[in-house]
Amino acid sequence: MSPSADLAILNLLQFADSALPIGSQSHSFGFETLIAEEWLTVDRLKAFLHDYLFEIGALDGLFCRAAYALTAQADLGRFEIDWRALNYRLSALRPARESRTASATLGRRFLALVVELAPNDTLYTALQTAKQTDVDLHHASAFGLVGGVLGFDEEMTVLAYLQQMVTGLLSAVQKLLPIGQSQVIALRWHLKSALVAAANRGRDADWRTTVVPSFGLLAEIAAMRHPQLPVRLFIS
Repeated sequence: MSPSADLAILNLLQFADSALPIGSQSHSFGFETLIAEEWLTVDRLKAFLHDYLFEIGALDGLFCRAAYALTAQADLGRFEIDWRALNYRLSALRPARESRTASATLGRRFLALVVELAPNDTLYTALQTAKQTDVDLHHASAFGLVGGVLGFDEEMTVLAYLQQMVTGLLSAVQKLLPIGQSQVIALRWHLKSALVAAANRGRDADWRTTVVPSFGLLAEIAAMRHPQLPVRLFIS
């Protein structure tokens, strides 16, 4: 493996760290509501995360991959148009305002952090486009874009994004359920095949015309109800 490939892996691992200072540990994406209403328990957690990845994870994986592909666009003006359209479409597929806003907040902060660390015209244009228009800059698309611009492997980029998604959700769950660190590690281990399956579901889909079927209604409704909880540890 070449030194540049080694460096790319290290950079990808850093950007996929759930402890990255972008605010990901402030969001539960509806999980806090599900746990507060006693629908989601320790016994149900593994099966629920499998379903979550199969539905919402696959959708995010598709748009992460699509954003990665946009980096092959040589025309910066064309890129800007496609970048807006891609994020608009993902916003339309997120019914809950709370989850949509959380994703956009993380995406904007993530891209701003990367632009600071690794200045790049394409990344700067993507960030400015979000600031100057009403488009949400989603975490999945921002992560895929960074992966393409910085030369990470496409498949590794999508899988790394999904891995940090699960890690972030489990971090929230640990604060809300009686579950120990060893159980969380075991869950992460056993969910790896689900991560791969989610990444593969969107491999051949075209974000412009079709999307992978995604039915995350329970999580979306829970996110919508989250502001009404009497006590909240998380923003969403």
